[in-house]
Amino acid sequence: MYRNILVPLDVSDPQNADAALSHAAFLARASGAMLHLLHVRMQLPKTYARYLPEGWDAEDTSECRDWLNSRREQVNLPQDRSTVHLRRGSVSGETLSLAVRIAADLIIIGSHMPSMSTRILGSNATAIVRDAQVSVLVVRCADE
Repeated sequence: MYRNILVPLDVSDPQNADAALSHAAFLARASGAMLHLLHVRMQLPKTYARYLPEGWDAEDTSECRDWLNSRREQVNLPQDRSTVHLRRGSVSGETLSLAVRIAADLIIIGSHMPSMSTRILGSNATAIVRDAQVSVLVVRCADE
């Protein structure tokens, strides 16, 4: 049924990431799909760069890639059926752009229950659901 499943994961929110990943791994195994794990790093304004320690960006990139690779190992799929993507920019924009590039037929994203602030300001999950050209599965953590 699925050929390419895209799973945007947030390093700073492992609970939702793991919830989304467990659903994605199940569907990828059941359908023989390729699993694409994505983390989008925040685009910091250049004026902030002078306040960050030297080498911070390279270290953060490495830590994010290591985290993604650990999640990739966790899903227990053959190496040729999963891959990681690390981008910088807006979560929704980079997710939707990658979905088109890899011809994703499903996006799975973990999300908290909406709060008043996300109802007013929006959330990444909301933007992805609203603008995606493919089906989106929003996974809620069991304890919310």
